[in-house]
Amino acid sequence: MIPKRRVVIVEDDSSIAELIEYNLLGEGYDVLAFKSGPDMISNADRFSEACLFILDIMLPGMDGFEICKWIRESEAFSITPIIMLTARATEADKVRALTLGADDYITKPFGIREFLARVFAQIRRYESAGGTPTSEEKRPIGAKIPNAPEKARPPEEKLNEERKIFTSGKLTLDDTRHRVFLWDREIEMTNREYELLKHLMSHRGVAFSRDDLLNSVWGYEYIGETRTVDVHIRQIRKKIEKDSDHSGYIETVRGRGYRFRE
Repeated sequence: MIPKRRVVIVEDDSSIAELIEYNLLGEGYDVLAFKSGPDMISNADRFSEACLFILDIMLPGMDGFEICKWIRESEAFSITPIIMLTARATEADKVRALTLGADDYITKPFGIREFLARVFAQIRRYESAGGTPTSEEKRPIGAKIPNAPEKARPPEEKLNEERKIFTSGKLTLDDTRHRVFLWDREIEMTNREYELLKHLMSHRGVAFSRDDLLNSVWGYEYIGETRTVDVHIRQIRKKIEKDSDHSGYIETVRGRGYRFRE
């Protein structure tokens, strides 16, 4: 039996929490709702398989920013997507949420169809990155996938391609294991930071506009500001360019956007 996708909600407004829960249940999700951060954290054992968090910001005792930070610092949920759902619509709040590791930001009031589309988009990307499985189906024994003919290449290059490994100097992104390393030290990244870095590294030397990156990494469902891309690029740079020896991986292209150096 295929397990239901579990969504965790932290919302102290019962009417909004009930509206969200009702619609998510109608879409086949398993929902756990909490009224505060401490309540959620004290019940963490109940949502170990969570594939999405939906957080209000203005909460009693522990606000949504603090909960977001706790989730990102928790090894079990370091790449689980987070949607902030709040009445606070200032740019400063959006930037702070994205900087802390939120993947999307929806302001109240909101359209339920758009909300459900964003939920689906976040969970789909999480699962495609190796998160919660959505199916127990297996390929039939003996089934083969045809390969296109290729020229002979060095064994190391073939191995890297099979494992989907991207390298540049001291930086390595292993997409098979969904991990990033600088030298032999693993770099912790949110799911969105990882996908953005992977997109740039897999298209080395190509200059992308911010709209290009929003469409490719966030997806066409995302309706937001290009400022989001700048925030995530800045966070990635902080993590992979900590000193002069590691600088210059991601280049700013004036009048265009960003590219990963050749």
